[in-house]
Amino acid sequence: MDRPLTLTLDTDRLVLTALTRTALNAWLNQDARVLREATGAEFAEPVQVPPLFGEDLPMFRDRMTETPDELGWWVWLVHRREDDRAVGVCGLGGRPLDGSTMLGYSVYPSFEGRGYATEASLALIGWVFMQPGAQRVVATVPVGHAASSSVALKLGMAAVGRDSDPTVGEWVVYQVDRD
Repeated sequence: MDRPLTLTLDTDRLVLTALTRTALNAWLNQDARVLREATGAEFAEPVQVPPLFGEDLPMFRDRMTETPDELGWWVWLVHRREDDRAVGVCGLGGRPLDGSTMLGYSVYPSFEGRGYATEASLALIGWVFMQPGAQRVVATVPVGHAASSSVALKLGMAAVGRDSDPTVGEWVVYQVDRD
């Protein structure tokens, strides 16, 4: 059984809600009612996941099932304060290993270009740097994905290298360190 949902972050326009196993399971099942109850956010029906998030959803749910004390270190729903409408997600790659954690962000296409990914990611990076052992946040962005690269730069991240993967292709590695 999930502990009560208590982990949220607020920005000027957004609320970030750390997703529990119950919320992640509801998302997998496209259950808007349970998802709304678990997060306080409104979802268009049928419930969809933001781009590049769906294939990892089962893994995130399994992590929260195995280690519910890692709430906050995986997926955060991003919704607008004005109408509670879900606009996307931010996520981390788990507790810091060697001081580092990964950051990811995705916004529904209808909400792109409004600064939501930047605003939410800044709040999440701030939260990360308040946690013990967190020294840096890293993001990988596919080469040529200008919008995601722009977000990384607006977050104060610097390009620190490149890497590649046979299925994803080449990507740029961005990083920001705790001050």
